Amino acid sequence: MLPPHLRKFSALYDSYGLGAVKNIWLLVSLLPLARTVNLYKMKDYVGGVLENDRSKVDSHYKRLIRFFQDWGSSEALRQDLIRHNLRFLRGIGFKTLVMDGTSWTIGEAKVHYLVLSVLVDTVAVPIYWVQLEKIGASSQEERKAMFEKAFLLFDLKGMTLLADREYIGKEWFNFLKKKKIHFVIRLRINDYWEEVNAATGKNYERMFCKCGLKNKLLQKQILLDEEAFTIIMMPNPKVGAEEPVMIFLTTLPNAVKAAQLYAKRWKIECLFKHLKTNGYNFEDLNLKDPNKNMLMMAIVTIAYTLAFREGRKYQNKIPTQIYRDGTQTSEVSIFRAGLAILTAKCFRFIEFIRYVFSTLGSTNHAFCKNVQ
Repeated sequence: MLPPHLRKFSALYDSYGLGAVKNIWLLVSLLPLARTVNLYKMKDYVGGVLENDRSKVDSHYKRLIRFFQDWGSSEALRQDLIRHNLRFLRGIGFKTLVMDGTSWTIGEAKVHYLVLSVLVDTVAVPIYWVQLEKIGASSQEERKAMFEKAFLLFDLKGMTLLADREYIGKEWFNFLKKKKIHFVIRLRINDYWEEVNAATGKNYERMFCKCGLKNKLLQKQILLDEEAFTIIMMPNPKVGAEEPVMIFLTTLPNAVKAAQLYAKRWKIECLFKHLKTNGYNFEDLNLKDPNKNMLMMAIVTIAYTLAFREGRKYQNKIPTQIYRDGTQTSEVSIFRAGLAILTAKCFRFIEFIRYVFSTLGSTNHAFCKNVQ
């Protein structure tokens, strides 16, 4: 039984009731302990967290299943959880978006999540996602549809999107530009060859050769469907890379800064690792309904953000590993350091709720649109 002053511990209470909200935060508290999204495995921790040794373990499992049966189809709840999650980041600004996909199979079913994240310091934090029922690259229409929905929740204007070379297309580029989202997106070799050659200045081949031979960054303005963009060719900083030249398309005015910013794109790969094998094992997902999966993703995102928040406070104390070549890296990631701290707060539900209540911002992050 929750103490009276904690019964309305979040703005979700008025819309969804105490039972649903309590189960949401119960699931969040179970994730760091179980390190999996598999409900059958999570059930083993429910009795301990709730300090309830009277109920059978099977009844805990039925409780978790029933929550997803009751609320799995609620898009309103998913959106509220997405907005709610960013309250843990109030006071922290961010200007960079990173998009990528991650996929796997569950039995014969194919699962593909297209994920949009914000770069907070050096860590990618997921803010929106869609589940594509296929393995392979998303289409321009699928990406545009995802961003239209994200625009209903967030003020994305003025942000800069980083994405890899599978996220290209003239319609897509023009869509981003019209929405006032800057971008730096990598291209494949020979993408938009004709458009580069049609523009004033060196042709594609001369730019490519000069970049590779003289180790020099080059840029040129081109037109795609009558809209102006900048193509950048720069030497690949990776020693022994198969592709000696990296090519980008951008709307940013400074080519050097655009190339430097793109180097942070790989942070979303770290995000996927933490959501999966190095954190909450999202690939253990055993919910067959895509809507239920999307709800679980929203809950996992909250647990991820809480771990990041704790790790961020501790990051200056994380030991540094120095290698023979002089390079340095943290011994553990900010997420993993935070996950250890967060786990210690999850053993007793009432204490966990007090922790959440003390850290949760009272209003939405400024990045969120105030749509209820």
